[in-house]
Amino acid sequence: MSFVVAASLATFPAVAQNAKPLKTKKNTSIALVNLLNPKPDCSANVAPIAVPVIREKPVNGFVQMTISVANVAASGNCRERKVPVIALIYTPKADFVGNDAVTIDIENGNRTTSLSYSISVQTPGETL
Repeated sequence: MSFVVAASLATFPAVAQNAKPLKTKKNTSIALVNLLNPKPDCSANVAPIAVPVIREKPVNGFVQMTISVANVAASGNCRERKVPVIALIYTPKADFVGNDAVTIDIENGNRTTSLSYSISVQTPGETL
């Protein structure tokens, strides 16, 4: 399975947003968003990350959540370190070619960020 990475996350009240266009090939997954929350005290201890909610489910595919570890580059007084990361991945249905859409809500305290995606699943011969 192949992955294409695309990330977008902001922290502001939910407002109408134009869907971010993404392209992938038939039978190929694409990362929608990576949620990384490194702690400002430079520790590698787990910092809370809100659980995303799928507000609009895709009709021709599904969204998966993976939890892994990411390397965070050194910055300020912090050394390079590893921290947990949540990734949401869209996978089209087998042999599906066409357009799909998904909207994800992420809560952060009293704010909700809505991320919308318009996904074009193309045949292998088409240019992404």
